[in-house]
Amino acid sequence: MFGYYTVKFFSKLMCILPACLRNLFAAFLGRVAVLVVPCWRLQMAAANVQECLGVDAKRARQIAEDSLHRFGRMVVEVLRFPLLNKDNIHELVQVEGLEYLERAYAEDKGVIMCTGHYGNWELLGATVALHGYPMLSITRKQNNSYMDKAINEFRQMVGQKVTYNRGGHGLLAISRMLKEKHLLGVLYDQDTNDDGVEIELFGKRSIIPLGAAALSRIYGSPILPIFLHNNDDGTCTAKIYPPLYTPRTKDKQQDFYDVTKKLVDVLEQEITAHPEMWFWVHDRWKDGKQRFGRKK
Repeated sequence: MFGYYTVKFFSKLMCILPACLRNLFAAFLGRVAVLVVPCWRLQMAAANVQECLGVDAKRARQIAEDSLHRFGRMVVEVLRFPLLNKDNIHELVQVEGLEYLERAYAEDKGVIMCTGHYGNWELLGATVALHGYPMLSITRKQNNSYMDKAINEFRQMVGQKVTYNRGGHGLLAISRMLKEKHLLGVLYDQDTNDDGVEIELFGKRSIIPLGAAALSRIYGSPILPIFLHNNDDGTCTAKIYPPLYTPRTKDKQQDFYDVTKKLVDVLEQEITAHPEMWFWVHDRWKDGKQRFGRKK
């Protein structure tokens, strides 16, 4: 409970502090993130950067640390959600490719918005919702129930509905949103230990969730890859890609593979262009413990 009210306090503080002090706080949080993350995770992140992008060890370490530094800015942006509304969201986030979303939504089959743990994915969901699109975000339930409550309140205050990626209620909410021709937000870049499609990500064997491809095949919904980029002036840019569709041939598994492979290609393109924006400290390939001696 203490953590919940602490978050609320800092949210009020971030809403009134001038930009210079918010930036200092964000930088401080970023440095703390580098210091408190377990050493094995930072070592794993740097090794994965080097293997995936072919950079030298020094550059790989810098990218790994920068991917943590940006969390300070991300936290401050989320804490300022109470100030966001449909009239001012464009001042913080510019949207490229909004016409793709408008046309996809007009098809009246629902829309599946696909992104990764890249940039500020929470602000990305807020941006879409504040543009007037009814949106359901699929999320993982936090271990701390009070922190889970806090982050869900921030999501809901900017117009998002939330469901968890486990359990029957989540599946019902997902189906209902697409049946009602609304938007569904999906994070597709992590191995969730569920059934997925085996596709190489940066040449490394990976299991990619097939949920987006499966839902598109069932409902005919367009899939829109979308990623949020940080700008140096404190604003952000959301980039929406042209829609993808899962075909309905006799080979369902190949249909899933083909559209998911296209999503992976977009993800690789985004990470290659701005590698510090991705969440490298996540044990994406499930080998960090074995390779870097994580202790139980």
